[in-house]
Amino acid sequence: MNPARLDRAFAVLGYLANHHDGRSVKHLSDDLGLPMSSTHDLLQALLELGAVRLVGQRSYALGPRSIGLALSIVDSVKLRQVARPYLIELCEEVNENTYLAVRSGDEVVYADRYEASQLLSVVIQLGGGRPLHASAVGKLIAAFDPELQSATLTAPRLEPLTPYTLTNREFLREEYVAIQSRAYSVSDGESVEGIIGLATPIMDANGAVVAAVHISAPRGRLSPDRCPVVLTQMLRTGARISRQLGAPAEAMPQPDLDEVIALEEKRRKEKSVH
Repeated sequence: MNPARLDRAFAVLGYLANHHDGRSVKHLSDDLGLPMSSTHDLLQALLELGAVRLVGQRSYALGPRSIGLALSIVDSVKLRQVARPYLIELCEEVNENTYLAVRSGDEVVYADRYEASQLLSVVIQLGGGRPLHASAVGKLIAAFDPELQSATLTAPRLEPLTPYTLTNREFLREEYVAIQSRAYSVSDGESVEGIIGLATPIMDANGAVVAAVHISAPRGRLSPDRCPVVLTQMLRTGARISRQLGAPAEAMPQPDLDEVIALEEKRRKEKSVH
């Protein structure tokens, strides 16, 4: 590749790294001092490579390949290294694909994955983003971040990924409050029909939720009887990782199995009302 074109590509990616909500071709062209036509052509090439992605119809943001690369060289590497043995252990315990999810701008991305031996499993692309209203990890991160929660609830549109996605703002607000109370999140067909997603928090030394333990599986494998068992193990895993990050003990939720069973019965009952 022409070195000058490669340099422009790095300039575009660096610019988008500081503008998480995306920028139009005109913004990129004006701010970087590049011709409109060559900026457009470069963005199309990066789009095909997955290095950038479309936001709406006219804006561009970092894509999964760029985020995946960044995850391997930025500070999140430390979190991945700390979390790795605990996520592997959880994967072996529950025999389901296990993920580490972190915040990236106004989305949540998957930073690490450990695959189980199931013949049928949910494989999620690393670096791929999930919205804050339509996924277990997204709802969890937003629930514990007032700024993100407010931005989501006041967004111009909440895209329905499935017929079960929470697009009613009042119901979504209630969901965030419930997630804060029980300290875990469930997505039942809200992101992908027939798939249940579970997410539990990972906290830093300040007691802030900085990441999540995540498991997704077909609904048939996460039955009402099995879900509390898996969630209890996930909560324990999240607490163990949080301890390694210096989180205060009082900040880490650790309900026992009986408590999670009761919480799940309450959640299913409230969901049936909606």
